[in-house]
Amino acid sequence: MRTHSIEELKEKRRKGTIETEVSFLLDGKEEVVPKKIVNGEMEVIDIDKPIGEMMTSETSRKELVQKVVLDVELGREEVPVLYNPIYETLTDPNFPKEFEAKWAQTGSVIFFEHLEGEEVKFGSLQAESGPIARLQGYAAGFEYTKEMQMFNQMFNFEIMNKAFGEAHNALLNHLHLGPIIQHNYKAANKTAPVYVKPDGNAGTSGDAHYMLSLRATLRKALKDTRTAKRPGTILLANSADKEDIQDALGSMTLQATPYGATSGITDIIYYDGWETDVARKSYAYEGVPQGKAFLIRPKRGFKELVKQGLQIQSTIGDLTRLVEAQIVGDFWRGVFAAVEENVQLVELPGQQ
Repeated sequence: MRTHSIEELKEKRRKGTIETEVSFLLDGKEEVVPKKIVNGEMEVIDIDKPIGEMMTSETSRKELVQKVVLDVELGREEVPVLYNPIYETLTDPNFPKEFEAKWAQTGSVIFFEHLEGEEVKFGSLQAESGPIARLQGYAAGFEYTKEMQMFNQMFNFEIMNKAFGEAHNALLNHLHLGPIIQHNYKAANKTAPVYVKPDGNAGTSGDAHYMLSLRATLRKALKDTRTAKRPGTILLANSADKEDIQDALGSMTLQATPYGATSGITDIIYYDGWETDVARKSYAYEGVPQGKAFLIRPKRGFKELVKQGLQIQSTIGDLTRLVEAQIVGDFWRGVFAAVEENVQLVELPGQQ
């Protein structure tokens, strides 16, 4: 069983060497800058010239934007995306703005004994139901002012770049996990708490053993998804419930009675949301509430649609406002999430 949380993913990235190339636009031309992480340390570009001076030639501007791109990537490393085990990623620059989920199809074929002269039975394609996918554009930007140049406030420059990357990945987590967390589930997609007494018999919330009840609830949720023919294998939960959930899924012995480990859940994702302050205004993305979890059948009804990944562009600033340079990043993507056909909301038992 694999577990995924922001801290665990960051720890994994601290091992070994990772090398990729990151693209950006400079004067409308696509360029790339190498990104290298060695044992968790990422190589960045140090600049010893004032920002304004860096905007005076194409070579210097390119070096400046390369630094911005790597600083943004450093921020993205601080907020890893968590939804990859759930979603299948489809990338196509020719995606239309709005379309039905023809790509969320599965084939259904069955072989029959063939009798002479009888027509062959043909298979069919079945599509997941769910909302129409819409591709949307997202953008953010920041400005480097003359004041930053005069006082050579490179530390503020780097802080903004890093925050840009953090905000990008935080939004990706929200776009993909939010539809699961915020959905209004009908009764057939809910599993209520199951209470078990210390002796193993059925109980109530007042006399139940918490760990046995949590174990029974998770097993009931697995059974519910299998009965509904949408077997869940990924659990999305709050990190406050992490130790209890992992203990409940393992083997245990209580009052000389052995209880075997629970199988069927391959991945557990812990997501608590994200929040930040911008211009004295708070922004927050909702995480999984403590005491709830979501058992998910992955991939089949969950598609990440990427028309354009994050692209950083640099432009000359605005003299009337003493802005030396502007950096803008934008990306275009959509999400298809057939929640009702693939997710079970699990109400965890309360701890006495």
